[in-house]
Amino acid sequence: MAAYLHMSFLSNYTVLARFKGVDDVLALDVSSHEPLFGTAFHSFRVINAYSTNTADHRVHSVLPELLFPVLGFPLLVVGDLNIHNPLSDPLRHFSQREILSSIPYFETAAESGFALINPPGEYTRFPLVGKARPSVLDLAFANPALFPLVKNWEASLPSTDSDHIPITITLAAPSLKQKPPRPRWADTDTETLDPIVKGFKVPAAPSCPTPPQLGQWMSESLNRLVALLKEHTPVSRLSHCSKPWWTPHLSILCREYHKAARTARKQVNQHMREGAGTSKAGYFKAIKAAKNKHWSSILMTATPQSLWTAMRFAYGRAQPRFPSRLGAETPQQMNDVLLEHFFPPKEPFSPPPRLRPNKSAPPLRTDEIASALAKCSPTSAPGPDGIHYCTWTQGNKINP
Repeated sequence: MAAYLHMSFLSNYTVLARFKGVDDVLALDVSSHEPLFGTAFHSFRVINAYSTNTADHRVHSVLPELLFPVLGFPLLVVGDLNIHNPLSDPLRHFSQREILSSIPYFETAAESGFALINPPGEYTRFPLVGKARPSVLDLAFANPALFPLVKNWEASLPSTDSDHIPITITLAAPSLKQKPPRPRWADTDTETLDPIVKGFKVPAAPSCPTPPQLGQWMSESLNRLVALLKEHTPVSRLSHCSKPWWTPHLSILCREYHKAARTARKQVNQHMREGAGTSKAGYFKAIKAAKNKHWSSILMTATPQSLWTAMRFAYGRAQPRFPSRLGAETPQQMNDVLLEHFFPPKEPFSPPPRLRPNKSAPPLRTDEIASALAKCSPTSAPGPDGIHYCTWTQGNKINP
């Protein structure tokens, strides 16, 4: 295990090599008199490891507990770990042995708060001989203190005549750019929007279009409709009171968890389900740890006034238990109003219509579109356009 440093780097920073008692692990402590990357930290650590297989396929030469310690300063873990996991290579077909050997590393990393930096499916090894396929072997993990400083991961350097490609990881000060506003679809001005949506017309499709022209026409039509909806929808920004315990590390774990869950649903495979379970456990453990840390910081600086304020925000104003306006003069009328308020009549259930077989690919009917939208949950996450299903359902009712 060796490390090469440029002389200009050594002229500005102090580097101390640390050996973990294992030949295949090298740690470098980089220190500076000035704070690094616009933070309060004066040092960070890089652990480089080369883990090989042993007689027991579940145990590698470098244990995961040695690679992912819990530290209070930035830590970057890189190396060829010789493991395969759905989180790093979601399109690969995995064997039971590969899953069992990789799970301890990813579980330990998630429990210690580390996030995988590699873009999923970005190959780092291309065999020069033989029939082995490309794979993702060179992994990089960042702890919560370092992850906000990771700006880029790319493999764009020239080849070194090795089957492993060189990788560049760029660290920089965290961006202070404010998040874009988020539409409040529940507060859309439907009264003003109804006549506009009724008069909305989709531009005529081009005659005999090529696939790119057809895609451009569909994108332009959709963008016009989305812009129309957003124009009549107020926006809001996340305040400091909205999930103050949330961290960028949790955002990455959330994306990795949902990505692994979608892959497991599409590819019914035991290995994929195990990978999704590992990602889910690490995500929820990180949420619990972040909440506990935030609650501990609140208790250390709490005052009686701040606790009452937190209770008011948590519980809000008590809702009235009875209707404010009964409009009843007799006991029988009051009884009917109370029953209607607390036990409203349910709408009669009507089974969804069955779609006819698509033998000759006829155009979609309006009732088919309405039926498909009715099956969508109004509480599910929106798609890439950011618009909830309830908004599409309401728009379809106005202009089928």
